[in-house]
Amino acid sequence: MRRKGATALLGCLVAAAGILAPAVAATRATTSYPLNADLHLKRVRVSSGPEEIRILTLTPGVVPDIAPATQQYPMWSLTSTMSARAGAIAGVNGDFGTGKGQPMHTLMIDGELWTTGQTSGRAVAWSSNGSRAYIGHPALHIRATGASGGLFDIHEWNAHAPTATSISAYTSRGGSVTRPPGKVNPVSTDPRWCAARLVPVNGIAWSGAARTSLVRRYSVQVQPQPCERTSLAVGSTAGAVVVASKFSSSLTNKVEALAPGDTVKLSWTFGGWPGVTDVMGGTQLLVDRGTNVAPDYTAGSDYILNYNPRTSVGISKGCSDTDASTTCRMFLITIDGRQSSTNWSKGVRLPFLANEQIRAGAWMALNFDGGGSTAMWVKKKDPAYCESSPGVGGCLAQRPSASTGERSTRTALVVLPSADTGTPAGLR
Repeated sequence: MRRKGATALLGCLVAAAGILAPAVAATRATTSYPLNADLHLKRVRVSSGPEEIRILTLTPGVVPDIAPATQQYPMWSLTSTMSARAGAIAGVNGDFGTGKGQPMHTLMIDGELWTTGQTSGRAVAWSSNGSRAYIGHPALHIRATGASGGLFDIHEWNAHAPTATSISAYTSRGGSVTRPPGKVNPVSTDPRWCAARLVPVNGIAWSGAARTSLVRRYSVQVQPQPCERTSLAVGSTAGAVVVASKFSSSLTNKVEALAPGDTVKLSWTFGGWPGVTDVMGGTQLLVDRGTNVAPDYTAGSDYILNYNPRTSVGISKGCSDTDASTTCRMFLITIDGRQSSTNWSKGVRLPFLANEQIRAGAWMALNFDGGGSTAMWVKKKDPAYCESSPGVGGCLAQRPSASTGERSTRTALVVLPSADTGTPAGLR
């Protein structure tokens, strides 16, 4: 009986020791590799998961830019191709997109607005040299002004068709996907559209020293009367814009009031974001003023909120504060996923991604497209971090989740080795 009691007591002590023993902490191994004098790639291996994390920290000396897949919709290309074509030293995939090859959210490149997006969301924006940057809701206001004052607001840009109380604008960027409203062979029951084609008479410029708005002057080239059921083509003039609104017999149509030869000034204002020339949309806000605000997992939201490969962008507090002594840093982070069976990387939920941004130094951070789209390309090849070599040169510093490799996307956020020469000189 004593022996049995002693054995039982020993078992209880062993069990208690197991309960009180601390859990084995996840190990974190970090290695840094120079891509040039001003940019380093940080490779992080976290044992739990496991997770493979890649971090690019942009400091003064390197400049962010947006590389589009093509010059018109539909837009499809690989992150490596877009980055190499832009002359970049590194790049990651950008915003989500539609199945028609359109950017999902607001997009502006080198001062030219491409779209207000197919849906509302958040965005990251920056000045041409990357010294200022912002993350949040893009409070975009597009205004048309004539010789005698304000004419109308433009509600959509290369996005949705207008209504009788809204006005949409279209440029050649819409390609074969997003075109001015109307039909080739309409019938009498089809709606009529009041439209006008505006051709630029100068380049895009800042409205003043405060750089709160971008402006451009146009001349009305054509305004068909009566309002037609067919579509008014954008035409071949570089920078031309078609503005359109749905005709209603009970409402005064502001587009119909335009006449050929009229001068119209268009202005684009991102409220609270002065000086920005590049804007790229995203979805979930990850970090807000240093606090992790990423949405946690909820059942039924596996596609977005569960364990997945991730791409994100963050900015430091110095990017948008009023202290001239602080510097702006941007953080591009990718985390591989869907590869736990090979012990490479499981993928993460958004709060984990947000914590990585905070650890890197982010004051604000935004989630980009992920999953099979997650990609990080670098120009400088090194077997220490290269995982595969695309045909355009350079290498992927991470492993795409699909067995077929990189997935085509719409845009890439790239890192330039010097000034962004694609931005018009007057906007730099």
